[in-house]
Amino acid sequence: MYLNGSKARRVPIPFIGLILVVIIGLGILWRQRSRLPAEIVRTLPQAVIVNPLATNTPPASQIKLVRSIVVTPVSDAFTADFYLDEFETHASPAWAGINGRSDIETYVVQPGDTLWSIAAQFSLDVDTLRWSNPDVERNPDLLSVNTELRILPVVGLYHTVVEGDTLTSIAEQYGVADVDIFNYPLNKLNATSKLNPGSGLIVPHGRKEFFIPAPDLDLDYLLAWPLVGRVTQGYRPDHLALDIGAPYSSDVYAADSGTVILARWARTGYGYTILIDHGQGRQTLYSHLKGALAKTGHIVERGQVIGQVGSTGNSSGPHVHFEVREGGQHINPLDYLK
Repeated sequence: MYLNGSKARRVPIPFIGLILVVIIGLGILWRQRSRLPAEIVRTLPQAVIVNPLATNTPPASQIKLVRSIVVTPVSDAFTADFYLDEFETHASPAWAGINGRSDIETYVVQPGDTLWSIAAQFSLDVDTLRWSNPDVERNPDLLSVNTELRILPVVGLYHTVVEGDTLTSIAEQYGVADVDIFNYPLNKLNATSKLNPGSGLIVPHGRKEFFIPAPDLDLDYLLAWPLVGRVTQGYRPDHLALDIGAPYSSDVYAADSGTVILARWARTGYGYTILIDHGQGRQTLYSHLKGALAKTGHIVERGQVIGQVGSTGNSSGPHVHFEVREGGQHINPLDYLK
C-alpha cells in the first residue's frame, strides 16, 4: 500500500493478536500449574479480641491471625461453604436482655405472688430470682408481701464481690467464661477496672448448682444429643441450628461416629469449631467451643468427648451451636434427635 507516492508500513494487526493470544494462554497454564488439584484455598483474615482482664485467655495457637485455610473435600457433603462470606453468620450478642429489658429492675411482691409467677412474668427462671436476691435464696418458701426483688435482664445471677475475687475465680465458680462477665455492658468493666468488695456484678447465664451428666447414646435414633443442656435458641430460617446452653467447660460429645474434618478457629463468628463427617453425606458441626480434644483427621465414636463448652467467637454466653447437614443442606437437628 502506497500513500503520497511513498511506501507506507502495513499495520501488523494479525501479528499483535497472535502475541496477545499466546500471552493469555501462558497465563492460564501458569494458574493451572499453581492450583492444588484436590484442595481449595481460601484467604481468611481472622482477628480475635482477648479480654485484657482474663487470666485464662486462649492459647497462642487459637489467637494467631489465620491467613489461609486449606479445605479438602472428603465426602459428598462438600464443606467449602463453611468458609464463604454468604454462609449464615451468627448474630451479634443480644445484650439488650429478655423482652428488651436493658437494666436491672426492682419488683415489689404483691399478694398472691409466688417465685414461679414472678419468674414467668419476667421470662426468667426461679433460680435467677433466687440467686439474685440473697434473702430469698436463704428461704425461698418465705416470700413476704412488699419485699423488693432484684430482676435481672438476663438469665443468670447477681454476684456481690468479696475480697480476693477475680473475674477468673467468679467465672469458674458459676460455670461461665470470664470474658462474658467482662463484656456484659451493665458491669461497666474496662482494662483498668478493679473489683471492689461489696460491688455487684451480673453473671449472665451463671449457675450456682450444676451437674452435667453425659447424654444417652440413643442408639434407636440417627443422632445422639451432643450434651445435656437447655435449648436457648431453636432451628428457624435465620438460625439453621440448635443453641444448647450449658456451664462453661462442660464436655461436648460426638453425636455419631465419624471423622473429624475440621477442628480449628472458624470465621463468621463461630469461634472454635469442630466439623464431623459421618459418611453418606451427613455432617454435624459444633461451635463456640472452649477448645477441641479431637483433632482434624481423628476418627471418633458416638458419645466420645470431642471438646468443651465455651463462649468463643460471637457468643453471648456458654453454649454449643449445633448443626446437622445432609448433602450440604442444613437439617433441623430435632428431626434426628430423641
